[in-house]
Amino acid sequence: MATTFNLPPELHEQVRRIAAAERRSITQTLIVAVEEYVQRNQRAAKVDALSARIADEDAELLHRLA
Repeated sequence: MATTFNLPPELHEQVRRIAAAERRSITQTLIVAVEEYVQRNQRAAKVDALSARIADEDAELLHRLA
């Protein structure tokens, strides 16, 4: 799927340098960056869900420890 967006010039230059250093195109470099961003957010959502479940299941214990 094609998506077009504009980067600020300084960010574009940073991405261009990274892409050149890693011998990738700017597009490939941006795809990797977006994939990493999505993975971090998915992990954060899982941690939030597990934390809520633990807090619910162990509410009495946590209350006593407070």
